[in-house]
Amino acid sequence: MLSRRPVPLLLALGLAFVSLAGRARPAAAVSIEGAPLAPIRGSVPVTVVIHAPYDMARAIRKLPTSIEEGPVVRLSIERVKAPGNATIRVFINYPTATADTPASDFHYVGSLTAFEDSPAGSPGDDYLLDAGRALKRLKKGERLLPGDNVAVTLVLAPETAAADVAIPIERVALSIETQ
Repeated sequence: MLSRRPVPLLLALGLAFVSLAGRARPAAAVSIEGAPLAPIRGSVPVTVVIHAPYDMARAIRKLPTSIEEGPVVRLSIERVKAPGNATIRVFINYPTATADTPASDFHYVGSLTAFEDSPAGSPGDDYLLDAGRALKRLKKGERLLPGDNVAVTLVLAPETAAADVAIPIERVALSIETQ
């Protein structure tokens, strides 16, 4: 004779398994980072080339070409010690960008502006930009290939700082939330 007890227990275990299987996994992020070898000096742009390992190349390959869809892509520019009113324009995979490169260019990510001088002894300011639109535009135009290194070019906008200014930047990081 079979007992009735195992049936409710098995049924409860089965429902627990179904409820766990139906949960969405939390988004994880893959990221890469690099550091400029020199500060931005006047009109001379600085490019940070970051090697994209397999997991980042895979995340880039999976980016949709539609601007409105897909994961969050962030570009972090950290510990920037810029004088007040200095504006730095950021481009991705365009190492020949100059101060004359327009913001309408496919490679343009955005700008960062220091509103006041960094206090003496401070580590500098951190900036976070949405790089998703630029990466998706590049992918759609077949200007971004999986497996490529990622080059982030930082250009001082004209007439926003003295010609002899040196702007140190400690770290550049790109992250993509995966699902």
